[in-house]
Amino acid sequence: MFLSQLKLVQFKSYEKAEFDFGQRVTSITGKNGAGKTNLLDALHHLSLGRSLFHKQDALNIFNTAKFYRLDAQIEKDEAQNRLEVVYGIEEKKKITWNGSQIEKISDHVGKIPLVYILPDEPFLMNDSSEWRRNFIDNTLSQSFPEYLFHLGRYKKLLNQRNASLKYFFERKRVDISLLETLDEELAREGNPVFEYRKKYLPTLNSYFKGHYLFLSEGAELADIQYQSELFGTTLLELFKKNRAIDLESQRTNAGVHKDDFLYLLDERAIKKFGSQGQLKTFLLSLKLAQYQFLQHEKGQKPWLLLDDIFDKLDDTRIKRLIEKIAEPEMGQVFLTDAREERSRQLLNYSGIQFEILNIS
Repeated sequence: MFLSQLKLVQFKSYEKAEFDFGQRVTSITGKNGAGKTNLLDALHHLSLGRSLFHKQDALNIFNTAKFYRLDAQIEKDEAQNRLEVVYGIEEKKKITWNGSQIEKISDHVGKIPLVYILPDEPFLMNDSSEWRRNFIDNTLSQSFPEYLFHLGRYKKLLNQRNASLKYFFERKRVDISLLETLDEELAREGNPVFEYRKKYLPTLNSYFKGHYLFLSEGAELADIQYQSELFGTTLLELFKKNRAIDLESQRTNAGVHKDDFLYLLDERAIKKFGSQGQLKTFLLSLKLAQYQFLQHEKGQKPWLLLDDIFDKLDDTRIKRLIEKIAEPEMGQVFLTDAREERSRQLLNYSGIQFEILNIS
């Protein structure tokens, strides 16, 4: 899966732009605010059909324009393919592949597997259980359409249940029959989410451990443990057990949306004892494990997006990361760097075939 050309029309800071890509590794350079990260966000759009930063598509439109369009040429299986993503304020987003419109965005997820690393993620990884769940969900959603389907249904039903709990609280009257129906539907969608996480985390964890050993040069032993109340019980039992608390708090306090993943170094929680360097190594190892997992499950090399990470890593970790990027198993890589000469020196040293794309 190789992106050879990208045209942007009224997308974020780009009124109109065209980019050609000819090497496996592209370093996107330019001053802060030039649009480097916006270009990576365009690639995220192509892969997952949405922005990496904004839930509202209208926020991705250039100035006062009414729409944006992304037009990409992608080489796959020795054939040229055209992918378009178009959004207008007065119409739904459309994704077309070689002229054929994809009915649902969820049907597009996984066609172009993607892994990204952002500058602030080490801190989000450490502080946010939502980030840790989203990392697993992103990995499994790109790999298995069934997982994405059940997760989407679960989130929709969860919103309905929470709205009903609020309604019952305000009216001071509970419709037990409705609540039990919602519980059954929510459990029907949540159980597969739990089973997928339980089944595939060991594989992802195995990849992760190997990458951490490489990046840290064997300094510590890393591990991931799945934490869920569903070990030893069922969702229906959890909903019933927490019903009084849910009605009082007007939200659902138990379920797969409350699962967490414990990150360990030498059997100690990295959240409490990890240094900044260890956090960064842990994150890089997670993302490289995600890359390996997607490559294995999808049978193709994901795109790797690296946003301004050279400023956040020490020389040893940069060297190790560049060595990984240089491996022939890696696919197309896009990185941003405000210092062009630094990127040039690092990539030249590794022997990687690369190109510099300077954005002014």
